[in-house]
Amino acid sequence: MEKRSIYNWKSNLLGNKSKLYNNDSLIGSLESNDWTLDANVSIRSDQYSFKNKGLFNPYTEIRNKHGELIGDIEYNDWTGGATISLIEKKYKWSPRNMWMSAWKIENEQGQIAEINPSAMGNSGTIASVENNELLLSISLYLHKRTVVMYSLVALIPVFAILLF
Repeated sequence: MEKRSIYNWKSNLLGNKSKLYNNDSLIGSLESNDWTLDANVSIRSDQYSFKNKGLFNPYTEIRNKHGELIGDIEYNDWTGGATISLIEKKYKWSPRNMWMSAWKIENEQGQIAEINPSAMGNSGTIASVENNELLLSISLYLHKRTVVMYSLVALIPVFAILLF
C-alpha cells in the first residue's frame, strides 16, 4: 500500500486566501481573484500562477515563478472535471461522488490525490501519494475555482428574478 501524505488547508472569511499545512506547519498559500478566477500559489520555495483564458472554451495556464508556461488545465463543463496537462504528464481532475463534494486527481496508473473539503468548503484535506508541490497547488486552485463556479451557477435564478 502506498504511503499518503496528508495536507490541510484553511481559507479566510472571504475565501480569497488559503493556507496549506502539513503536520500543523505552514507550507504554502493561495491568493485568488474571484472575478477573474486567477490565482497565485506559493508552496515551500515554489511559486505558480494560474491565469484563466478563453470565454466559450475556458482553460487555465500554469506558469512557474519565472513566468514560463509549464502546463494548462482544460475544463469539461458537463462533468465538472478537467484535464491537467503538464510537461510530459497528464492528469484528470474529477468528482469522487455524484454530489461533487469530494474530488480526485488521477494519472494513467490511478488515483494520486484525494481532495476532501469541509461541509462549509472553507477548509479541508488533501491526501496525496506524490509529494509534488505543483499537484498540491493545482488541487488548491481547482477546489477554489470549483467553489466560485458553483456559487455563480447557484446565483443565476436570483439574477433572473432581479432582471425580470
